[in-house]
Amino acid sequence: MNDALSLLYTGDLHLGRHPSRIPDDLDGPGLSPKAVWLSAVREAIEQDVDAVVVAGDIVDQENRYFEAYGTFEDGIAQLDDAGIPVVVVAGNHDYEALPEMVDNLDSDTLQFLGRGGEWERWTLEEDGEPVVHFDGWSFAAEHVYESPLAEYELSGTDDVPQIGVLHADLDSRGSRYAPVLSSDLRDTAVDAWLLGHIHSPGIRIDSRPLALYSGSPQPLDPGEQQAHGPWMITILETGEVRAEQIPLASVRYDQVSVDVSGVDDPQEATAVISAELKDHVRADLDASSLELSLVRVHLTGRTAAHSALVDQHRSMERDLGFREGSVSVRIESIDVDTRPEIDLEALAEGENAAAYLANLLLEIENGDPRDTYGEVVEDSLMAVRQAHSANAYNPLRRETELEEPGDADAIEHLEQQARVLLDTLLSQKEGNA
Repeated sequence: MNDALSLLYTGDLHLGRHPSRIPDDLDGPGLSPKAVWLSAVREAIEQDVDAVVVAGDIVDQENRYFEAYGTFEDGIAQLDDAGIPVVVVAGNHDYEALPEMVDNLDSDTLQFLGRGGEWERWTLEEDGEPVVHFDGWSFAAEHVYESPLAEYELSGTDDVPQIGVLHADLDSRGSRYAPVLSSDLRDTAVDAWLLGHIHSPGIRIDSRPLALYSGSPQPLDPGEQQAHGPWMITILETGEVRAEQIPLASVRYDQVSVDVSGVDDPQEATAVISAELKDHVRADLDASSLELSLVRVHLTGRTAAHSALVDQHRSMERDLGFREGSVSVRIESIDVDTRPEIDLEALAEGENAAAYLANLLLEIENGDPRDTYGEVVEDSLMAVRQAHSANAYNPLRRETELEEPGDADAIEHLEQQARVLLDTLLSQKEGNA
């Protein structure tokens, strides 16, 4: 290999889905995964990469095949015209749809590896000489309970780089989505493992072999925080493999904590939140491709506006929005974790309802409330589980896996309600006085 090789790598496109929680007035096709896929294609052509690699879940589900087909075909045609080969494997979402799609596409350069759950190698050649091997495996069913690496027997090479392409669940024993272990990846002769399945991008093994998840190029829900986009993989003449993310996503989800200690009312809190979010956009975000920043705001601190924030945070979520440069900033949700300006220790010395609540809150802050308030925690747990099972959450369950609430959720709910009730009792006492 005389020169460095470059690969544009992505995965989990989920063509046919759309990011959640997008405000109606800002929504449009430009915020879809399809738009980011075509942006990645343009990037590959502009950078004149040697190949594009897509690590599975190109189509979101079989019933979105036709919605995804045209966009994927458009990207493949552009890469075909540029003479850039594309290596793909199937994931758990497109194990049926992707093979059919590949068979229907008229492309000379599209390489589908691992059909039927069998390892397969394709070699990129230059002037008749091999320059890099791609070893790939594809899902043949929705669920795979055994590690695909148990059947990986493709031989190593002395001087030609090997790239493994695999849709799998790394270091998650018992997973039904092709569980593999980092130790097993390290035991192979592969120089880099390009993985799909996990939507949060990042390097998982920062050594030989390099192993990383591209993540979804466009984040799809608030759980997929931080920057997203394809990766540029560079294989140097020395054999060293380098990876650098290209932040092409037009949507970004984040969480920002805002201390509103000393704030007297929600209007003042709004000003503090806006200032914090502007600083966040300026300091932390790459705005070159970004169009929308959706932020989950976590409010902390002791404030006289605690009850008003609990009562009004939903309207604040709807109303608080602005532009910072080319980026629209909106609130995805506001989590009110503030505390009233109350001396709980002094209040707890009484014998009334306020003292009971003060003692409960002190126990939550400093210990395990189940020891003293077990029945109250149990009642709270039943309440949050009943809310979790409500029909209103059925659409969300179909899109994501919602875990059943546990003790931590019950205690968080109990704490918030106790603080609101205590603040109300003290407000009534002040009014009567």
